[in-house]
Order: sequence, then C-alpha cells, then structure tokens
Amino acid sequence: MAALVAGRDREDVAAVFGVSLKAVDIWWAKWQAGGREALVMRPRGKPVGVHQVLGEAEQAAVRQAVLDHRPYDMGLSGQLGRGGWWAS
Repeated sequence: MAALVAGRDREDVAAVFGVSLKAVDIWWAKWQAGGREALVMRPRGKPVGVHQVLGEAEQAAVRQAVLDHRPYDMGLSGQLGRGGWWAS
C-alpha cells in the first residue's frame, strides 16, 4: 500500500508482488476502508472441531487402531492412501 500511496501505479504494484490487478484493487479498497488493520489475514472457514461426528474418546480409538494395525487386520482390502509405511 505504501507504493500506491507514494504514487506507483497499480500495474507496477501487481508486477512487483506477482498478483493480478484485481488483487491490488481489492487491497486498495480494504486499505481505504479500514487502513492496515483491514489488510490483516483472518482465519477462514469453520472453527476446528465444529460438526465433529466422533467424540474425543472415539477419535483416540481410531488413531490407536491405525497405529496398531495394518489395513488387512481391520478387515480392509488394500492400502490406506499411497505409499504409506504400511505399503512396504
């Protein structure tokens, strides 16, 4: 924003930061509306833990089962993911 305030054009600022003109325009609008505080990134999405299906004890049991057993031991045919420790 300092570059824009100092008179640099939007195209220069976009090139320096490797962003689109639209991004520069959004930043500038936020700056004008609320200053530096308006540009601070805030967490997006739902808070961690919202809408969890399993409780803490159930989550711990699943974690332990994954650590203690191979997929085959748990009645699963195949691997869980790609190239994990169980694939060797």
